[in-house]
Amino acid sequence: MSAVDTIETLIKLGSLLKDAALTKAGAGNIDWSAFLASPEYKQIKASIEGLLSKLGESDLDDAIRTLQEKQDALLGDKRLAELPTDKLIQFSELGDARLALTARKVKVAADAGFFGWLVSDALPVLIATAERIIPLVL
Repeated sequence: MSAVDTIETLIKLGSLLKDAALTKAGAGNIDWSAFLASPEYKQIKASIEGLLSKLGESDLDDAIRTLQEKQDALLGDKRLAELPTDKLIQFSELGDARLALTARKVKVAADAGFFGWLVSDALPVLIATAERIIPLVL
């Protein structure tokens, strides 16, 4: 799977989970273990499993590597301080997305740890940067 496909799959998966989990939890903190046993999760379970089946550990590793390569290409033989502002912003956004993916401490699976990481940590960064970083990694 390409880096773009991985990012788009994570955004779809995270958005679906967040919407259903917030329906159950309201404005409070999401209890992912309770959510996995809820009717709200059962309604989206097939969709979640379909998206997860497309996403493997190597896909996340490949996306991280691609984001790093794009950062390296932007930098070239310059120092970070020498980049023009538009390239510096691109470099920073690629780094934000790379760090969000690198920070994963859980295995890709339909479990509370992965869902919590995706919705709380990765999704906000990916949504904030996707529009600008996806064209950079194509």
